[in-house]
Amino acid sequence: MTPWGSISVMKAVLCVGCTEVDYVTTIENVDFQSDQSRTQNGMLQRSGRSSNVSTALRLLGANVELFGVLSRNPTYRMILDDLEVRGIDTSHCTFTDDSPPFSTIVQERWTRRCTVVYCDKPFPYVTAADFRQLDLDQYGWVNFEARSPRETCDMIRLILDHNNGRAERDRIVVSLQIFNAFSEVVDLIGMCDYVFVTKYIAESRGWQTPLAACEAINGLLRIPRDIAIRRPCIIVPWSSLGAGCMTTDGHYFLLPAHKPTKIIDRVGDSDCFTAAFIYAAFVRQKRLADAVDYANAVASFKLAYVGFDCLGQLRLDSSKLSAKLLAKMRPGTEMSSDDDDDEDSDDQENSCRKHLLRPFEFLEPDEAVEAGSVATVELQADEAPVERPSSS
Repeated sequence: MTPWGSISVMKAVLCVGCTEVDYVTTIENVDFQSDQSRTQNGMLQRSGRSSNVSTALRLLGANVELFGVLSRNPTYRMILDDLEVRGIDTSHCTFTDDSPPFSTIVQERWTRRCTVVYCDKPFPYVTAADFRQLDLDQYGWVNFEARSPRETCDMIRLILDHNNGRAERDRIVVSLQIFNAFSEVVDLIGMCDYVFVTKYIAESRGWQTPLAACEAINGLLRIPRDIAIRRPCIIVPWSSLGAGCMTTDGHYFLLPAHKPTKIIDRVGDSDCFTAAFIYAAFVRQKRLADAVDYANAVASFKLAYVGFDCLGQLRLDSSKLSAKLLAKMRPGTEMSSDDDDDEDSDDQENSCRKHLLRPFEFLEPDEAVEAGSVATVELQADEAPVERPSSS
């Protein structure tokens, strides 16, 4: 947890999905044609989309519960120990004797390029019957992995039934991470409040820009926009471009990437993005574009450190640019007429442009007690978090 804030007193964030294991190996150069390769380092770590998101959220300062199937296999006791040490609630998880899915990640020492070999072995997944046993009044946000479409659909329906007739502040927010098998889970999009789609998925569908991805996903929703119903916000992280997002009203924003001071570990950066967005939007009550900008910055910061523990010492010193002012400075964005009337002064716009070019400052984790120890992260980067094509 960051020392500049306390654990949130808001309702918990529930992360629904798998917990897996990564075997991470660092070598000089990846050459799969060679009979032998020498490794510089190797480690075993807990992973999985929901597992990573819950870790990052807890470090940022949110109350988190992980809901999934965990293994009793003694070989993987480190998973349970790590969850317990981090204070992530697993009281409603179910257990199996099967060993969890795993990935072998080969990372080049200098380029930090990752090659992921994923073992997609059968493993039990939580069911709607398990989900029905939860007291939904305890949660303010539920994040789902795009797995097991039938069970996930039934779980989301239970949340929608819970929200029915409640005031906006008492409703549970639903988000969905789509990282694989898009066509199998496309019907879940319209049931959610926020949908995260990776660059890998977008490019595999032929969407070559975040704007194209947002527009295509928006076009897949069955009910037209002129019918006044709730529609999801679409968020597409896009490597060096930053991240595109589309509001429920169809307005599009492109938030620029933040260049990391160095790239040490690319593993889990997209999950860090998701966690940072949820933290900003739910705990800090930021608007959509501001939350995406915060997620860009936090994911970029994570790249300079191995694992997620660096988030416990994260401090953002710079204020974030408001969504509507940023939209006015980005070409190709849409704005409502009300927003256009808010900031007409050239002086104000020039001031905001100047503010945008200010660097973001992060406190280095190993120098947290030193007041002047900060690393500068510049805007408009050529390098940014990469997306992992696997589901680990």
